[in-house]
Amino acid sequence: MKFGSQIKATLHLEWKNYYVDYDGLKKILKQGENREGGYTEKDETEFFEKLDKELEKVYTFQNTKYEEIKNRVQKSEKIVESVGKDRSLNAHQIYSDIERQINSITEELNELAKYARLNYTGIIKIIKKHDRRTRYFLRPMFSVRLNACPFYKETFEPVIVNLSRLYHIVHRGLGGDEISSIPPNISNIIPLFPSQEKFFRQSRKFWVHPDNVVEVETTILRHLPVLIYKPGSDSSVHSIYLDNNSFELYQDKVDRKPGDQLIRLRWYGKVPANDIYVERKVRQEDDEIKERFAVKEKYTNALLKGEYSVDKKVKEMKEHPGTTEEEVQNFQTLVKEIQNTIVEKKLQPVLRTYYNRMAFQIPGDSSVRVSFDTEFYMTREDNFGDSDDSNRRRNDDWRRRDIDDDNFNKLPPSECIKFPYAVLEVKLNLSENEQEPDWVQELASSHLVEAAPQFSKYVHGVATLFTSQAQSLPYWLPNIDKDILKPPTLRQPSDANANEESVASSSSVLITPSLPRNINSEDNSTTIEVNDSLDMDINKKGKAVVYTSDDEDHDENAPLLGEEEREVVIQQQDRPIGLRTFSRIFRKRRPIPDRETISRILPLPPKVVGPVQVEPKVYFANERTFFSWLRFCVLLGSLALGLFNSAAADNKLAIYCAVSYTSISVVVLFYSLFQFKKRNRMINSLHPGPYDDLIAPAAVCAAIFVAIGLNFYLKLAPKMVEDENHNFVIKLNLPE
Repeated sequence: MKFGSQIKATLHLEWKNYYVDYDGLKKILKQGENREGGYTEKDETEFFEKLDKELEKVYTFQNTKYEEIKNRVQKSEKIVESVGKDRSLNAHQIYSDIERQINSITEELNELAKYARLNYTGIIKIIKKHDRRTRYFLRPMFSVRLNACPFYKETFEPVIVNLSRLYHIVHRGLGGDEISSIPPNISNIIPLFPSQEKFFRQSRKFWVHPDNVVEVETTILRHLPVLIYKPGSDSSVHSIYLDNNSFELYQDKVDRKPGDQLIRLRWYGKVPANDIYVERKVRQEDDEIKERFAVKEKYTNALLKGEYSVDKKVKEMKEHPGTTEEEVQNFQTLVKEIQNTIVEKKLQPVLRTYYNRMAFQIPGDSSVRVSFDTEFYMTREDNFGDSDDSNRRRNDDWRRRDIDDDNFNKLPPSECIKFPYAVLEVKLNLSENEQEPDWVQELASSHLVEAAPQFSKYVHGVATLFTSQAQSLPYWLPNIDKDILKPPTLRQPSDANANEESVASSSSVLITPSLPRNINSEDNSTTIEVNDSLDMDINKKGKAVVYTSDDEDHDENAPLLGEEEREVVIQQQDRPIGLRTFSRIFRKRRPIPDRETISRILPLPPKVVGPVQVEPKVYFANERTFFSWLRFCVLLGSLALGLFNSAAADNKLAIYCAVSYTSISVVVLFYSLFQFKKRNRMINSLHPGPYDDLIAPAAVCAAIFVAIGLNFYLKLAPKMVEDENHNFVIKLNLPE
């Protein structure tokens, strides 16, 4: 479907006049191209003014609608507050009305998020189409205007949090709870971080396309409130994972060995907080046990060296009222075990993950918890084979000092990659006979999410950034660059009746039909083996893919100015930028920077997706198939050529046969070349197929059968001849 038709098919009818006029902009380009003299400066000015007007229209409309939504939310909050103050009001009726109101607000918020994504995609596509078809290079210039009207960067998080609080209050009110027991803010009853040090849970993981992020958030908040640890705090989460030079913990995790574990250092916010949480995650059958303790940031290096002493902390715990001797003993045991593991296995920081987390949980109820991670980056934190002047971590430090802020998009693809989707994790802590909530099952089977059992942020980071060290790759890696966006009518198979699929079990992996699966039933491993002799350099084929500008045109999520194009823009002297275009930009809210400045102020993430593992034998099989057809063509062509050369000049039958065989040979030759190139493209794009060809072999056999049949017919066909008595008789051309 063309994008202009896509806009018409998916737009919100009430807002149809406020979408970007994609067809109108495309019409200007076509008119300029078809006009005698080609696309001129006047056409460029008309196009830019139209595009700028459309951008302003979209930006203004979104701001207006967003303000309306915030005002409606504030109005609902005031009504709820009045119910708490005046007990004479009909609380149940008011809560019912408020529920209908916030349901309407939620639906409108979803539409507004879709509106922003669709218009942003339209603007990007039309600019790329303009740069491809004309002599003018508008892409870097208009990036400045997009930064001045950043409608596409709005996350709607403040409204989502307020809606979550309203849903929580309304549900409790309709459930008959005392109004006075309804907390004014969830954070008032939730400590900054849970005090418990051990978590038992089962989890289900999903990938969420960026287009569905807001809709997934609003779907969850209807059932679980947003968990605010600290009002006004940063929602970003940093985790540094430990491993050794041989990536032992990674390999155990991929192979799903019993008791595989991960050890990480975690803090919340863009810069390390005073407390760093040391966490250990251990898998025991179908359960995952997470244990953790806090350590001051200044003691982190000592912890990694095995020199951290718990005496001072133990003393503080014993002096604190309410701390039992068992808790103190468990703390000492945990610290000792983790330190011993770090020292014995020679663990060190190797990978950092960064993402913004939105958590959902009913206060005081840990049976169902949901974490939703967006803007997910993975960064190398190792110093393998590097000197002390490396840009990465120093030998005597526990973390890199050059990426305290979220400036990951400035790092090269070999150092940092961005995961293309959001990660949704549903954590369950249910009793033995307790069933999974219906809304969780409905969400899991909806078009909004893609099941990703066994997915691990650490495993994915190592598999994509440490390709030469990774001996095995996780099963999901070949499918990471496929588009998981599904139409609303498409639902995944429900797994409500499959208990083993509700946890990360290797024997029940959900895999899409197009996903290659290499699962050994004997050891329950879900890995892709890597040939040691294969060059796994990150820049080689099958690894981090950098899209060209042509690829970007098909990628709605690609940034307007990519990493490679930022370097090329400075050298684009052969594509003029009209003076009127410059003046139009100059009259806007900010002055025009020079090209060098533009390439510096637009630090957009590189278009890097997860590595794609295609075995060389797949390409060889395609080549063998082509050579088989080529051999057939050569044999048939040689036969035809020999027949033609040996035939007498008056032997029309031999000439006809030679021509027919030659024609078949030439047609098959070109067809086999076409199929070879087609299959090669399909392999490179990981197309699911089909790869077989049922028509060509049958057609070739039929053609040869017809050619041979005609040969026999023409050779043996009866002829009308005149005998000695001048009578005409029929004579067969039988061999004597």
